[in-house]
Amino acid sequence: MTSQDAETHHRTIKKRLSRALTLPIVLLSVVLLSSTVPQGVESFVVWRIGVAAEDAGGSAMRAFAALQHERDLSVREGIPTAELGAARVTSDRTTTELVRTLDSLTDYAPEPIAVKTEQLKKQLAELPQRRLLSQGRLNRRATVEYFNATIDTGIDLFDTQSRLAHDIQVTQDGITATELLRASDLMRRAAMLGGSAVDSGRFEAGEHHAFAEQVFTYRSRIGSESAHAAPEVQRQYRALTASPAWQRLTAVEDRLVADGATGSHAFPPEQQRAWHDDVTTVGRDLNELALAQSDHAITLGMTQAYSKFVWTILVVLVALAAVALCWWYSWRNIGLAEQVLQRLARLRDAVRHRTHDLLPPILARAREGKEVDVDDELGKLDFGRDEIGEVADAMEVSQRATIDATIKEAGTHAAFRSAIAAIASGQQTLIQQAIVLIDAAEHDEQDPAKLRRLLQVDSTVTRLRRKIENLRVLAGDRPGRRWRDPVPLSKLVQSAIGETEHYTRINVRAVPPVAVKGPAVTDTIRVLAELMDNATRFSPPTSPVLVRVDRTTGDRVLVEIEDRGLGMPAADRERINETLSAPPDFTANSVQDDVRLGMVVVSRLAQRRGIEVALHPGEGSGIRASVVLPADLITSPAQPRQGADRQGVESTVRIRRKPRRTSTSVEPESTGGLPQRRRGTTLARLTSSTAADDPEPPSDEPRRSGSAAFMNQIQRARSQQEGRS
Repeated sequence: MTSQDAETHHRTIKKRLSRALTLPIVLLSVVLLSSTVPQGVESFVVWRIGVAAEDAGGSAMRAFAALQHERDLSVREGIPTAELGAARVTSDRTTTELVRTLDSLTDYAPEPIAVKTEQLKKQLAELPQRRLLSQGRLNRRATVEYFNATIDTGIDLFDTQSRLAHDIQVTQDGITATELLRASDLMRRAAMLGGSAVDSGRFEAGEHHAFAEQVFTYRSRIGSESAHAAPEVQRQYRALTASPAWQRLTAVEDRLVADGATGSHAFPPEQQRAWHDDVTTVGRDLNELALAQSDHAITLGMTQAYSKFVWTILVVLVALAAVALCWWYSWRNIGLAEQVLQRLARLRDAVRHRTHDLLPPILARAREGKEVDVDDELGKLDFGRDEIGEVADAMEVSQRATIDATIKEAGTHAAFRSAIAAIASGQQTLIQQAIVLIDAAEHDEQDPAKLRRLLQVDSTVTRLRRKIENLRVLAGDRPGRRWRDPVPLSKLVQSAIGETEHYTRINVRAVPPVAVKGPAVTDTIRVLAELMDNATRFSPPTSPVLVRVDRTTGDRVLVEIEDRGLGMPAADRERINETLSAPPDFTANSVQDDVRLGMVVVSRLAQRRGIEVALHPGEGSGIRASVVLPADLITSPAQPRQGADRQGVESTVRIRRKPRRTSTSVEPESTGGLPQRRRGTTLARLTSSTAADDPEPPSDEPRRSGSAAFMNQIQRARSQQEGRS
């Protein structure tokens, strides 16, 4: 199941119904609002920009006219200082008013308009410094270029504003107004060049060509743009071209163009003054022409924006009403569906009551082999004959099939465990007979080579007996070997080592002088033997396995078994630790899925005796297994009792023979009461000798400490296996 399926699986029906009813409404609301609200906001912004632009139109025209006039006076010779100062005062007043108007426009303007506005304000702020540098011919030319650039920036601002309009007609009217304004400024630039020739009688180098080009450009642009202007603007244009000032101005321009660059352009003073007056008059009329066209475009845009804004508000109100109606209808249907949900909730509670309250006792009695009447104890799920009733009937059939399968499975599991226990018990009897035969063969064998082979067979049979006992543990049975009296922990460790295949690689540090209570001896040996066997099997053949035994707080005993193997991934280690803390049920599935049955055995035995077992990373690359024996299993070592009753100590019959010593055989020396490997005493006897009360035959060699004697025994066994005496 994917994460998406899991999420869908855990949703309630009420949430699904609510989502199914509300999601289309939400989408409809989003679509309506997303399509109308932005248009309304945009219309409002356009309307506000139009209001600000209408206020800025007059300010801009006055500022541009003042800048044009100051530009003309800045390049003319012999202009009185008072006249130039008055023009500068007018420029400062009009530009300040324009900057104030642009600041109000910036609050609503889009980014392109805001960028152009900031650029224009920055250029206007440079006007005082530019005036200081206007002395001299070259500086005058730079001053003219500054004024031209500033006016061009202002015209570009209005052009950008016109092109951002969302109506084609408004955009076209705005572009026409901008082009008329460009033509008006171009006429004033041509008049500066012509006025210089009129005043001085000649053109400077290159000025005549520029003058002729500018005259032709502004006339053609005014003529073409006026054809697309508003009717009122067209009437103003016709009146302008018919005015005397226009006629005189164009006549002088034609004469200057016709005379050429080298011709004499001497005009009397009266005609010079008339020329400049005509330039001022025509320039003002052209600016008013552009302003009228701009007002027409702004008024048209504001009217359309306001209409669109009002229409958008109406559409939004209608959309909100439709959404509100849809929400009301949706919640009404959800209320009707609440009845269905309540019936489903009752069905859910009934199924849960069956599952958690009624079924467990029935299944428990079925596992015990008792008769159960499922129909009488569970009853019937009756929820009508509609779709919910059909679901209840399907649940009834499904649950009944599950109950029947569980009852059959419980019987199958019980039969499976019984069969495993019976097979293991029969195999254990055969192995015990083999141990007796091996015991007798070791007793009678004098050849060291053959004795070594018998010891190898002895070790293999001992480990096989451990495997058979593991099956009995998994099947829920108890091993045959049992102890009654406490057994020293050192002997338990030695017995566990004796049941491993590579026992010669296991090194044991000093074991504290404590004993394990008799009922827990077998289980403790099984736990330690399984962990030691794993440590030797999953580590290099030549590496040692270290066993440390220490007492901890609370009179507990800690046994650590550490190998030098390759270790295991953290995920596998965590999984095994979970198995050790909670053993799974021994079924056919667990046998197939978990191949590490030894850990299952350890987990069961540890859980039965309260022993804590866990795997940890070793100091090197291996694994460290920790076994914590609880305080209730630990006691002081018991003193050996002479002639004590051994009934019930061990189910295995022990054959006691006094070994025959020969000069050709090598016998392990006495270990001071610890389990020993003797001729005629198998490893099986080594593990169970802790339960015997008969004293061992006296040894001629001095008694040694338990650890030293056991290590000596391991070394001798290794020598015998390798063929050394």
